[in-house]
Amino acid sequence: MLPAIHVPTSAAGLGIAAVQCLNLASCFNEASSPAPYSKFAAAVPEKQALVSSRTGMFVIYAPALVVSSIALATAPAANGREALVAALLAAHMLKRCLEVAFVHAYSGRVALSLSCAIGSFYALVCLLITATQRGVPHYAGAPVAALCLYAVGELGNLYHHVLLAKQRAGQQKRAKFPTSKAPISARGGSSDYVVPTGAGFDLCTMPHYLFEIVAWLGVAAAAGQLNAYLVALGMASYLGGRAVATTRWYEAKFGAKWPKGRAHLVPGVF
Repeated sequence: MLPAIHVPTSAAGLGIAAVQCLNLASCFNEASSPAPYSKFAAAVPEKQALVSSRTGMFVIYAPALVVSSIALATAPAANGREALVAALLAAHMLKRCLEVAFVHAYSGRVALSLSCAIGSFYALVCLLITATQRGVPHYAGAPVAALCLYAVGELGNLYHHVLLAKQRAGQQKRAKFPTSKAPISARGGSSDYVVPTGAGFDLCTMPHYLFEIVAWLGVAAAAGQLNAYLVALGMASYLGGRAVATTRWYEAKFGAKWPKGRAHLVPGVF
């Protein structure tokens, strides 16, 4: 059973929640003009200070890992969930950093200013959730449903990240040693891209985004606070818009070879 959602009552709390609501429309901007990193890094102006994509991704996730780790180390026990929520956030950011180091295949560069901006946003999100958690009333009961959502989201996200990385690494190897059995591929930046297949990739373009949203919902359910739910909804909006942009990118790369009818994010729905 999920706890009731705690709504802030102070003027500052309500103001922050109102600002968060503006982020719910991020899908529209991201779908039409995606942030220039990953596949969209080619849009970065040359005059900007650039770093490798791997370094840029560390800059994005490391500050949030530090913030959530500090929150975990200093968590009080007023409502019984402060340490849990901080631990879930820290585990998520640690997972992302480990994926950057050992899973993902990167190419190209990204603007350092963009990485710093996104990294600051993630750090502020973790600070907002953990700081607000200290004012949430005490509630009893194990957050089983919340932890199940979180576990399914994180494991599903990791599985599809590994699957995608293996397919791309395999294509890079085949690019050096071509065979007649090579899968459908196209050049993207300095590395080859393939039409992702297998598991959720057969149903939608970005199944790893879908599972990440599920993980954020798990964090929100464990926190039981409006700000955390608005973060989850904001992430869903942002990732939904980026999923649309990514589908268009794949369609432009592969043309008629891209599977028609493949959903952007949610199979059979969106």
